[in-house]
Amino acid sequence: MRVIAFAPAHITGFFEIFLKENCEKSGSRGAGLCISLGSYATAEKIYGKKTIVEGNVGDGEVTSIALKKIASGIRVKIKNQLPFSQGFGISASSTLSSCLAASHLLKIEKSEAIKAAHIAEVESGTGLGDVVTSLLGGMEIRLKEGLYGEIKKIDLHRKIIVAIIGEKIHTKSILIDENRRDVINDIGRECLKNITSKPDINNFFDLSLYFAENSGLMNEKMKRILKYANKIGKASMCMIGNSVFAIYNKKMEKFFSKYEYYVCKVDNYGARILATFLP
Repeated sequence: MRVIAFAPAHITGFFEIFLKENCEKSGSRGAGLCISLGSYATAEKIYGKKTIVEGNVGDGEVTSIALKKIASGIRVKIKNQLPFSQGFGISASSTLSSCLAASHLLKIEKSEAIKAAHIAEVESGTGLGDVVTSLLGGMEIRLKEGLYGEIKKIDLHRKIIVAIIGEKIHTKSILIDENRRDVINDIGRECLKNITSKPDINNFFDLSLYFAENSGLMNEKMKRILKYANKIGKASMCMIGNSVFAIYNKKMEKFFSKYEYYVCKVDNYGARILATFLP
């Protein structure tokens, strides 16, 4: 028997960091959106008690940690459509899709798969809110942090373009920097207050740009690119990566054609099982 699952990539526009001793209660507040590119995972049983992770998964550490919390005697093969450490939440989507496929295969409660993926992300320092948002889909406003937090979902039918413009940024280096955290949380709190009063995509992009400009996370190259991109549409920095996301138009695609770029849509469905193949 084989099971295939998909989890969408998630782009954060702005955020607040909440790190607590209890990993289930750790997470982030803020806003972001899920896109139609993400991670596919195929799980199958194998002889013995090993947990094997294959595919374009980097070191696969986060996924392995999560899977070992819920399963043994399985092989999971992952196909990621976007790179790690560029603000696409690929660590979360690859781990979540793997855990969902494994739990469905082994008849484990879905809630246990989600919990394992979230805790592994927090423990590894690779993310805080991407698992729960990838699960939900759409554009989201995270009003309360943690595995059991409060999220407002907004379905959108829009094309999005994402572009990679520089080197990777490792999320953990940002999360453990207390001085940066204070600045990020102040700006993130302000943006969250503003998005709740006007929860639409244009305001989301405006607030995301404001956050990028004032949080200290944007370098000079990113500033120049976003300054021009916002003359032809709405664009901001993917948190946390040297990459950009924008509302699609032809001029925007032409501008980003000099970089590695992808055209996609908002994914409103969230992480899901795609197929089950019986032996």
